[in-house]
Amino acid sequence: MRALDKRCLPMLIVLLGGQFVAWATRPTPAPDAALPVSKVPVRAAGWSGQDLGPYDDLTMKMLAPDAYLNREYVSTDGLRVHLAAIYGHRKTTFHSPGFCLLGGGWNITSKSRLAFRVGAGDAIPVNRFILNREGHEAVVLYYYIEDHRATTSWVKHQAYLAWDRVRRGRAVGALVRLTVPVIASPEQATQRGLGLLKALHPSLESVAGA
Repeated sequence: MRALDKRCLPMLIVLLGGQFVAWATRPTPAPDAALPVSKVPVRAAGWSGQDLGPYDDLTMKMLAPDAYLNREYVSTDGLRVHLAAIYGHRKTTFHSPGFCLLGGGWNITSKSRLAFRVGAGDAIPVNRFILNREGHEAVVLYYYIEDHRATTSWVKHQAYLAWDRVRRGRAVGALVRLTVPVIASPEQATQRGLGLLKALHPSLESVAGA
């Protein structure tokens, strides 16, 4: 009997694992109410924002977000940056911005990971791409949020969403992406972008946790 149990154990693990995956990846209901993206301030840390309207039809059809921000922020010295925050409960809503950037004609010349901190809280990890297109440079900073957890990894983000689908029956996450043109140097553009993200992160996170 014990030998039979040992032989059956791997099969039992496979079956239970398959049930967990099926449960974690099953369709989940959309949020009960509209996600409050209006929480994200239009004015923050010396920046003034303006909403740019909906994304194009193809993007909306592919991502099917529950809510989103498509916003330009302008600093007091005239620097213009673009914030994209995509919120949703579907696995297909989230992607790596690298695919979009390459499709838009940008060349990624450098990849790295950075972090910023809001007050005494945990460090927020951020991916950084340095881009070049026809002689123009830009810095892209992006990361994922789910239930007050931030990560630079798409795989971890999907795992967090799957775990909350099992644990709570619902999961809402966000992709946050900030594009900053390079005027003086990529380092300066990075610091300007991180300063804005530091001011906006608490409100961006609160929307995902709504």
